[in-house]
Amino acid sequence: MPVSELSKRLGSTLIFALILLVAIIPSSSQPIKVEEISKYSMEVTVTDSAHVRNEITLRNLIDKPLVPGIGEIRLQKVHPVKLFIFYIPFTEEREPVEVSEVKAYSGKTIINTRVEQNSEYTSIYYEIWHPIEPGKEYTFTIEFDADIVEKGLLFKTIKIPVGSDVDIRDLKIDIYSDWKLTYAEPKMEGSWSAAIPANHIAFFTAEFSIIPLPELPVQGYILFWTLVIVLMVLVAIPIWRKR
Repeated sequence: MPVSELSKRLGSTLIFALILLVAIIPSSSQPIKVEEISKYSMEVTVTDSAHVRNEITLRNLIDKPLVPGIGEIRLQKVHPVKLFIFYIPFTEEREPVEVSEVKAYSGKTIINTRVEQNSEYTSIYYEIWHPIEPGKEYTFTIEFDADIVEKGLLFKTIKIPVGSDVDIRDLKIDIYSDWKLTYAEPKMEGSWSAAIPANHIAFFTAEFSIIPLPELPVQGYILFWTLVIVLMVLVAIPIWRKR
């Protein structure tokens, strides 16, 4: 076999071997998961504003002690554009949330917190310097009052974004209100339950009404506006015909 042809074949074999080697060696660029939220329980009491109580359990996934450090909860108000006291359907506005009465603790240990407001969201930062041993967990609670309730004449709506830079294995959200639940997205059976992967955000929406309506397939304020528009058209048609 000519030397040139042999060189070509060896070169092709070498290239194939390199490709195969790259394919079977795990990528070192994959991030190593060092912690997760093994349990996240949220209770939201809805009045004119909302009182939110988060009980969060962190789990150490590595074989060395882990100090969580500074964590963040982001709050954002997402609602339709408001005209006087009415909301305009199929519109959207994002803005930061007014937060007060923030406190964080684990048992009798007080956890330092601070609040920062940006153009479109509010951040609550908390500091945990307690080391978590390998395979062990650390549970703490954060409570605050937040202006995340959109209230109209007949309906009030709350939209809750939940996400983290670590996996949330077991999320449960309970919402309490004196008004009647008329809409929930996603659907709930008494409460919401979910698992959320790292760097993802899930939105949970609930609407309540002072009117004892059944649970509706769409938000009540949309039905209300649709009814108002239909009635206006029905009234306007005879007036227009008389001209």
